[in-house]
Amino acid sequence: MKISSLSRRSGVSVPTIKFYLREQLLPPGALTARNQAEYDETHLSRLRLIRLLTGIGMMSLASVREVLAAIDSNCLSPHGLAQVVNRALMPEHPVLSTDAKARLDAAERVDRFLDEIGWDVQPETPERENLVAVLSALAGLGVADTPDVLRPYVEAAERLATREIDAQTTAAGAAAVVAQVVLFEVAFAVMRRMAYTHYLGARAERDAA
Repeated sequence: MKISSLSRRSGVSVPTIKFYLREQLLPPGALTARNQAEYDETHLSRLRLIRLLTGIGMMSLASVREVLAAIDSNCLSPHGLAQVVNRALMPEHPVLSTDAKARLDAAERVDRFLDEIGWDVQPETPERENLVAVLSALAGLGVADTPDVLRPYVEAAERLATREIDAQTTAAGAAAVVAQVVLFEVAFAVMRRMAYTHYLGARAERDAA
């Protein structure tokens, strides 16, 4: 297909497609003339994945580049690919407490908590840094025993993670696995907000009765 057809089918503008080509996020098409190329379904799939990562996934282009490189390398284990996606989904610079003692205390509590639940998480991972930031912020709000507050989240996260991993198939390919990780991440956050809306509304109706 020509670039105009690729644009129409993908929903990505021609200038944006050309930008992705220049940035090598999208592989070049097959040249048919000096300034013309043909594209195929692989280009369409790649564009849809880029749209998913930058749109629903809210990733920066730098993060998208890292994820695409991991997919294209075809040499990462599922564990390694998951680590790349996790880094891409995490905020690059979590908002940390300005109080050094509070940060250190939160970090120590996170490490104890991770040891207690038996999760193998390396100290330098962005997930850990973000959890430290969360616990530090919760402590600043006066939420006591914050690790215990997170225990229901551990149970939910373990059930969801094991279910998603068991449902993944190597035949689907790395790109499909990445797309599922991103989509389920967003789905969980959205459904949690829906639950808030539903139960707060139900409680308000009950109190008003």
